[in-house]
Amino acid sequence: MAALDIAFHIIPFIHWGMIVSLFIVSGIAWSFNLWVVPIIKMNPSKSAIAQLLETSRRGGAWLEPLNASFAFLFGITAALISQHPDPSVASQWKPFAASFATLLQVAWWERVMIFPLEGSIANLGKGKEKSGGAEGAWMDHETSKVLHKSLDEWSRWHAVRATLPLIGSLIAFVTKLQSGV
Repeated sequence: MAALDIAFHIIPFIHWGMIVSLFIVSGIAWSFNLWVVPIIKMNPSKSAIAQLLETSRRGGAWLEPLNASFAFLFGITAALISQHPDPSVASQWKPFAASFATLLQVAWWERVMIFPLEGSIANLGKGKEKSGGAEGAWMDHETSKVLHKSLDEWSRWHAVRATLPLIGSLIAFVTKLQSGV
């Protein structure tokens, strides 16, 4: 029981750390929609495609593992809280399990909605290369139009991806405020 007693003392700190971190992660994800995508849309060259793909790669390298880690931690802490000897504390496991379940939704959403769209964006302009010179650096009007439409769609799907961590953290935040811990 000593290990559980120690866990019960550190779980509130873990929760607050995750809540603050998820607010930051969600803010970073929202910055893609509010700041990065509009800048990419201003770029008339073919490098706009590479910019989105690099932004997505970096987001996948950092945001995806963080989201999965926080989901795992919310699940573990929910299971531990359910074992608390005080029934009023033990009953608080459900909101943290809800945060866990909310964060789990990000993984399939990305794979079903976002990643296939990024694949089609990566294929834009392939086979339409112009021969040499500065002319080859610019997107033709049709490719630019398709890219902008795809970026708008990507932004809509990414808004869901950015909001899910916010919802998960808000569930935990409200629970912590109500419990006074």
